[in-house]
Amino acid sequence: MSTIGRRAFVAMSMAALSAGGGCRGARAAVSAYDPTTPDLQFAGLVSPFDVAAARSLRGEPATDLDCDKAPKPVTVLDHESKYKPGTNSSVEDSDREEDYQEKLKEVSGFYNPLTRISDRYVRSQPRASEIAQCALHWLSGWAQAGALEKGVTEQGRMVQAWALASLAGSYLKIRSDPYLSPSANREVLDWLGRLNGLVIANFDSRQDKKSRSNNHRYWANWAVCATAIAQDDAESFAWAKAGFERACAQVEPDGVLPLEMERRRKALHYHNFALGPLVLHAEALIANGQADAYGLNDGAVKRLAGFVVSGLRDPAIFAERAGEKQDLDGTLKETQLAWMEPYYARFKDESLTLWMKDYRPLVAHRLGGDLTLLFGAELA
Repeated sequence: MSTIGRRAFVAMSMAALSAGGGCRGARAAVSAYDPTTPDLQFAGLVSPFDVAAARSLRGEPATDLDCDKAPKPVTVLDHESKYKPGTNSSVEDSDREEDYQEKLKEVSGFYNPLTRISDRYVRSQPRASEIAQCALHWLSGWAQAGALEKGVTEQGRMVQAWALASLAGSYLKIRSDPYLSPSANREVLDWLGRLNGLVIANFDSRQDKKSRSNNHRYWANWAVCATAIAQDDAESFAWAKAGFERACAQVEPDGVLPLEMERRRKALHYHNFALGPLVLHAEALIANGQADAYGLNDGAVKRLAGFVVSGLRDPAIFAERAGEKQDLDGTLKETQLAWMEPYYARFKDESLTLWMKDYRPLVAHRLGGDLTLLFGAELA
């Protein structure tokens, strides 16, 4: 979509949302459940997603309560890297890329539509419990199959962490619905807990590998954090928090992440990619009482964000540091820029509005879904 076309689309979408309307001519669905029944409340760890606030500000009548059949569960994660060996994960191999994407779609083909279902639930005003039940039904089916529990390759275990981040994010958006099945809820929480244990064990092993310290670890931190909140698991939450603090310690005074700079032609892409889990993790920590999450290591995440924004404006800044012209294929898209929504909501950083105006709604399935819905603030 062209810039002008995207801007026009976003303007119309936001206007319709502000007016509380759905698709022209569509009729609101009638829920069989009482939307005035209070949401469940949780006394423990707090989600970074304020579902009630998002629904109140951006909700609209649900026009579809149907629940599609969930994709077939994937139990074995035998993915291989899409990058050529010996290239610092910076040069893609077309054959390996095709195989990787085909296998990845078997997993993302579950968690991507699941996030859209959970976003529909957040957006439903009045609350449509059928949508939350649909999401839980999808999750419980994969839980019963023991899906995603066999990460048998290095890349497969990374896919496992990404998937867990998405699944936990979707669950956090529906968990307060008062009509969820207690038995299915327990199945799902037990399954997410097993996946959480596998991710922690993987990242506690082989500390000599860069993947245990680079952006892969940041994604694992966020996945474990989100799951820990769902389970009210203080021990896992502390594991993730310690990982977040180590990530902040890696950010150099000028905002550089040394391990991501080693990606050379993909350095800017991976600095930006790393911001997503760090920003969401910071928001989760703030929600749970750590007000200085963005201030750690003299504002590490803020320095990183500033460096990335400078690179998005002028990639030559990264090219000079990395020693190669930057490959931004796949970088300038709503999934990769979604971190900007919670960051802008927090700091009102006007340097982000150029991209936010062009790319809204900013949706990243591994970060919780539609972050414009969950965090979106009016742009200056």
